[in-house]
Amino acid sequence: MIADTERELIATLMQRPGDCWGVELSPEHFETEQHADVFRRIRELTAESQPADPVSVADSFEREGKRALSTLALRIASESQTTTQPTVFADRIRMSWRIRQTRGIAIDLANASQDSDVDAAIERLLGLQVTESRHEWTAKDAVKRTIDELTAINAGTAPKPVPTGLHDLDKIIGGFHRGDLIVLGGRPSMGKTSLALGMARASAMAGYATGLISAEQPVDQLSARLLALASSVPATQFRTGIDADAWAKVGHAMTSAAGLPMWIYDRSAPTLVECVRVARRWKHRHNLAALYVDYLQRLEGDGERKFEQVGSVVRGLKNLARDLDIPVIVPAQVSRQVEQRKPPIPRMGDLSDSSEIEKEADQVLMIYRDEVYNPESSKRGVARIIIEKNRHGPTGYVECAFHAETMRFADLSRMDPIWGDLAA
Repeated sequence: MIADTERELIATLMQRPGDCWGVELSPEHFETEQHADVFRRIRELTAESQPADPVSVADSFEREGKRALSTLALRIASESQTTTQPTVFADRIRMSWRIRQTRGIAIDLANASQDSDVDAAIERLLGLQVTESRHEWTAKDAVKRTIDELTAINAGTAPKPVPTGLHDLDKIIGGFHRGDLIVLGGRPSMGKTSLALGMARASAMAGYATGLISAEQPVDQLSARLLALASSVPATQFRTGIDADAWAKVGHAMTSAAGLPMWIYDRSAPTLVECVRVARRWKHRHNLAALYVDYLQRLEGDGERKFEQVGSVVRGLKNLARDLDIPVIVPAQVSRQVEQRKPPIPRMGDLSDSSEIEKEADQVLMIYRDEVYNPESSKRGVARIIIEKNRHGPTGYVECAFHAETMRFADLSRMDPIWGDLAA
């Protein structure tokens, strides 16, 4: 019985309290609530550098008037065997928890009366596939974790950030980091989708499993834009017809694009629950490394008013980034009030519908192309990406090239002449 396993593990941890931090287990994994309370108390005492032997655990409960728990701790210590393999016992307890959770979800699915109930149950089920994370750390453990990560970085064995495809931008932000929510803001026609699509293609070309959830454009249009990026053939030809000279380029681009580790989910105005479900499935099946969601205000979230819905969506996407340990990149609309400024360069406060975007995002990148407002601008073919927020480093901006015919962003510093490397 799993209850016997729980008691034997607790007896072991009261003999060797330090082992409680070496097992991947939390109180919620215990079947018996009283066992969970004793396990939690062992951790609390150990974290405070207090003794966590049976008498100390019992006394701590006695001082709080919890006599039943005090008696239970002493009984477990005297009547239960200890184990030399606490991690094995912890694995059994955690597996039993997963089975109980699965059964509960199956019951919810059987009793579901509407689509939202089914989506919520499926989301919980897929959530069980994600490796459970440890959430409590001592200062010593936290420092050791940082040192281990720095050692891996220096040795070249640590997971690398996902590249943006723009070297000048990567020099400042260091690429997209795991667990981060990145917002790409801009007014319509600035190229938010183009930038996101180019970044997604760059990450897939670098070998990162990349997911793209499109709430705005159908998959055939996205595919055409990807081929335009890859072939340097104007995007308009994919709607009006490819001329004979361009077919060879398109054929090569088709072969290249078809082999990319990229998955696309195409649905108008999906719910946050749908996006989470799809992302978790991709993580489980393909080891998803980066997720692009186009775009923020098109997703349906909780709340009656728009800003409430956007707030729930952005919080959900940030939680998804942390839970799956991947960067989530999402374009977002900017309020038209920005156009009352001269020049109408967007700022973080111009993001539409919710201040939650500013709070939750780890990085906010704004896109501005002066030629959208000034056709005779001296900056034709140049886009400015403004780093309005960056939790990991400096802010500022970079200027990059924008090729309107193929809707491609590229590094200005790497192009000579300006469009000479578009076919690369």
